Amino acid sequence: TSGFKPPVGVIKALAKLCEDPRNMVYVVSGDAQENVESAIGHIPGLGLAASNGVCFSPPTKDSQMKREWHAFDLGVDWDEVKKVVLPVMSKYTARTNGSFIKLTHSSIGWSYYSCDPEWGALQASHLVLELEKDLRAFDVRFVTLKGVIELVPRRLNKGLIVKKVLRDVAARNGGGRSGVDFILCMGDDISDEKMFTSVFSFIAEMEEDSKNVIPSPPVLGDDAHVISTLGYLAHDGDAHMEEATPTTQKEEDASTFAFTVAVGKKASHASQYVNDATDVANLLVSMSNVDMSNDDMCWNNQGTGAEVFA
Repeated sequence: TSGFKPPVGVIKALAKLCEDPRNMVYVVSGDAQENVESAIGHIPGLGLAASNGVCFSPPTKDSQMKREWHAFDLGVDWDEVKKVVLPVMSKYTARTNGSFIKLTHSSIGWSYYSCDPEWGALQASHLVLELEKDLRAFDVRFVTLKGVIELVPRRLNKGLIVKKVLRDVAARNGGGRSGVDFILCMGDDISDEKMFTSVFSFIAEMEEDSKNVIPSPPVLGDDAHVISTLGYLAHDGDAHMEEATPTTQKEEDASTFAFTVAVGKKASHASQYVNDATDVANLLVSMSNVDMSNDDMCWNNQGTGAEVFA
């Protein structure tokens, strides 16, 4: 997202889908929560997840309501990690023209995308080697993207928020297959593969005894205190956390329709694909049944880095 807003038509479609109280719609992004909230945080009923899903804001009923943000506790003291990492990254930034450091809720990125390709890649490899020695005491890992080295908690992936949302909806609606009857999950990045596999994992959970299901990580509130372990966040004017089991036994007479969709034809865990972001926009518009003009569907930027999960 990086603060860019999607086409007007997509915003209208998302708003329309969120109007139905039976729907739960989330947009999952790798960007910082400020950018995600600036771009689409005004849509009532839309859930947001930023920093690859580590922090999330449940749906709001009113566009004027201040969003509440929560975060998974992944067992890493990020302030201590920063004390180790930032001085080293600053050193490499000073010697690599065009590079910069990017901070989000629970990630530290070093971008050399705009640098001389050979020099940038060489410095990135040296940076990783130096930091690996200094970070042995922390449960973190490096993610290598095009022109970016990113440090994240080892347990972090977008599948965490997907599974939590599905469990919350199932618990809210009484559990079992009657709790979730339709899933649509779309994404265009390698990091979105965990979203797809989490959808399949959730469906498999319906066959299991809830005692055998691994719960989602604890959730931290704005004050950094744990507010949930197995519970789900219920918004009824006053936000609170209720205890609920992740899933319950399936109902034999109920069905769940799940569609995982990769954006772009490529090797993927997704069961379907669409060609590009325009197809995603058109699908959302068709599902919402809103009227659009050609101008409403104009993309001002490509590769927004946001994924739709409904």
